[in-house]
Amino acid sequence: MKLSKVLIAAGIVLGLVTAFFLYTYLESLQDEGAETVPHTDVVIADTTIPAHTRISAEMLEVRSMPTDVAHPDSGQDVSLFIGGIARSEIVRGEQVLTSRVHTDDVRATLSYRIPENKRAISIPVGDVTGVAGYITPGDKVDVLLTIQDEDINDGESTTYTLLQMITVLAIGELPREVEDDEARPVSTVTLEVDPEQAEVLAYSNQHGSFHLTLRSPADEEIITLDSFGTLNFDDFRKR
Repeated sequence: MKLSKVLIAAGIVLGLVTAFFLYTYLESLQDEGAETVPHTDVVIADTTIPAHTRISAEMLEVRSMPTDVAHPDSGQDVSLFIGGIARSEIVRGEQVLTSRVHTDDVRATLSYRIPENKRAISIPVGDVTGVAGYITPGDKVDVLLTIQDEDINDGESTTYTLLQMITVLAIGELPREVEDDEARPVSTVTLEVDPEQAEVLAYSNQHGSFHLTLRSPADEEIITLDSFGTLNFDDFRKR
């Protein structure tokens, strides 16, 4: 009787030892398999992002997944997408693709490059009034208006500085990249303005002519200026 109990106990112990070594062996096989599969960091939508929504860091996360299931257009760094706008809905858990997010690239559709609460408006310019074509997207300009009105200054021509520090969104009919110091004569310049400034430009376009002045990127000073024209022309040396 005692011998049978000893054999039973030995069998249980042997079974436990066998199970332990079998479990350890299977775990080692799983670890080895995981190590042989290459992985890649991929940006995933942490929440469903509706179409035409500006993307923030809270909407994204980075996950490691097998390289063979990572989409070729997927991003690996959230900084690629923060501030961009979703072209279409991106479902939670879906890989975020560069082709589905508009960024600040000058080649992106113009409407997606307009900041919130801003508008795009185009004004006519020429070779001279448009700074000989040296204006490029992203530059800052001041907008001058020369107007002749019978109700203003007895019909004499007067020039006003309408707007200062205005961002150029596009030049010509379609935006394109240009080389440094490359001139591109155009007939229109598209500006980034707020709704009130858009009204001023639209009205001014019907009553006068524009002239742009190009600003240095380091110059952000707003200067208070009086109008200038025939009536105060003799005082130009004091300006």
